[in-house]
Amino acid sequence: MKIIYLDGKYHNVNDQVLEAMTPGFFKARGVFETMLGLDGVVLDAEAHLKRLKAGLKTLKLRAPAVDVHVLNQVLRRNRVSPARVRLMVWQAGCHVHVMAAALPYKISDKVYRVCLVKTDRPASARMANVKSLDYALFADAYAKARAQGFDEALLLNAKGHIFEASRANIFWLKQGVLYTPPLSSGCLNGITRQQVIRQARLLKVSVHEKHLTPAMLKAADAAFLTNSLIGLQSISIGRH
Repeated sequence: MKIIYLDGKYHNVNDQVLEAMTPGFFKARGVFETMLGLDGVVLDAEAHLKRLKAGLKTLKLRAPAVDVHVLNQVLRRNRVSPARVRLMVWQAGCHVHVMAAALPYKISDKVYRVCLVKTDRPASARMANVKSLDYALFADAYAKARAQGFDEALLLNAKGHIFEASRANIFWLKQGVLYTPPLSSGCLNGITRQQVIRQARLLKVSVHEKHLTPAMLKAADAAFLTNSLIGLQSISIGRH
């Protein structure tokens, strides 16, 4: 059994309930955030909550306030570390619901094998701050990659540019310059993406946003994925 926070109260639920509420399977109008929990503390919680609020504003949803204390409480009550902490806010009828859960997570430092998956994602920055529960495109791409023996899928938007991975942002290095796709490509403005850009500039590393083609990625000196769970993860490109 797991302990979740739901609409102001804590409940014991089984794994089947949590699986049914996984983004990509759970169908609802709303947003979610995924965070790393370590030793009873949810990392970068304030940044995630800020993005969640921005997403709710874009979707014109009003939700009860959720603070860092709630996220840390869910983590501590489940006594799990490292943990994948999931916060979801969605509308059902006239009501808006809030759920937080903490699930076991295994940190890995392996090189991810990735493949390319074509999508019909528009090249637009409109949803850059919305981590939407309308997640089927990403869940399907990830499932396709895993079924073919890969660790992740790199997604091509409607213009044929790689805009992100199914669960992460992408960066690449070429001749000492760090690049990442622009928000106008359709990618999420990831929390770790923002941190990498900020830290690189503090270290005087040149950082540019640039549309990424498969040929450019193949010619890169190195490439890596980023998100709040994996941090920075090197990749190798497989066939697609």
